[in-house]
Amino acid sequence: MRIALVTEFYYPHLGGVTEHVHNLALEFRRRGHEVTVVTANMDGQGRDPEFVRRVGTSRIVYSNGSFARVTTGWGLARRVRDLLRERRIEVVHVQDVIAPTLGLVASSAAWRLGLPVVATSHTWFTRSLAYRFFRPVLQRRLDRVAARIAVSEPVVRAMSMYFRADWEIIPNGVNVEYFHPNGRRPTDYLGRGPRLLFLGRLDPRNGLDTVLGAMPTILARYPVTKLVVVGDGPLRSHYERRAMPLGSSVKFVGQINDERPEYYATADLYLCPTTKASFGITLLEAMACGTPMIVSDITGFRELIAGGGEAVLVPKDDPAAWARTTMELMADAGRREAMAAAGLAKAARFAWPRVADRVLAVYERVTR
Repeated sequence: MRIALVTEFYYPHLGGVTEHVHNLALEFRRRGHEVTVVTANMDGQGRDPEFVRRVGTSRIVYSNGSFARVTTGWGLARRVRDLLRERRIEVVHVQDVIAPTLGLVASSAAWRLGLPVVATSHTWFTRSLAYRFFRPVLQRRLDRVAARIAVSEPVVRAMSMYFRADWEIIPNGVNVEYFHPNGRRPTDYLGRGPRLLFLGRLDPRNGLDTVLGAMPTILARYPVTKLVVVGDGPLRSHYERRAMPLGSSVKFVGQINDERPEYYATADLYLCPTTKASFGITLLEAMACGTPMIVSDITGFRELIAGGGEAVLVPKDDPAAWARTTMELMADAGRREAMAAAGLAKAARFAWPRVADRVLAVYERVTR
């Protein structure tokens, strides 16, 4: 099958949508399908895999409490249509089909060529003025989509506030061969102090301020604790200034990609204080590495954790609660070992081959 995966978010932009698209592409190609990832040109992009095609220029905008992207460029619709025709695409799979601009452009191009469009929604929100205002127009576009996928039940609930549609829930996945434990034991921190990990884009909704606010209390109990901050973003300088009083206890390593498994697997605890999320792909990555987690008690994470023993849910924006929970877990190696085992078991259920099977079943249905 010849498949186009269309996304505003791709490397060097790190995040759940990027990982979702890239890993689906790799799994489909492994099975012999011809895949084209259609995305935009971005600052800092390196050499792409041969299956990636870029059109237009990606611009960063502030949206939904975070920094999002939109694609601009002359003749964008024509270029996407020509690309679909040149690659002889059979099915167009768009991430967030009614969000500007690639989703709208690519779906229109596909319909002009008589191609079925599959749409995956990744976005959770409490309200959307844009969806409210443009609901009649967007509803008509959503009605034309051949199949609609949501990565979680919270996404379905959010979209259902504005649109009538049937959604099939197919979650994000994780590469359990790439993300794996490295042999670290729960008591290894005794020789050099606890190692805490924050990994995510440095923007407001990912909650780094909460962890930085918890650090003074944690350091009072465990003075040689090290917080490693992995990620980059427009607010990096703000967070670096915020961390200056903590000295060498906080280390900013910037944006990384290939080294992520090593950072997860060498951490005693992964701290994810995100305030808004639809699913939580970094949680799956940490689970697959056998890393115990403390995560925000928010809608998107609550569904994924679902009472599991791999994580502790803590109120968002509450540094005292994050400090208290971190210290309790650092004092209990047995509990962290049990959390690691629970995470490995859950991650196996979300392995990409399983997720890809379900997505391919959708393609086969809409292309019959």
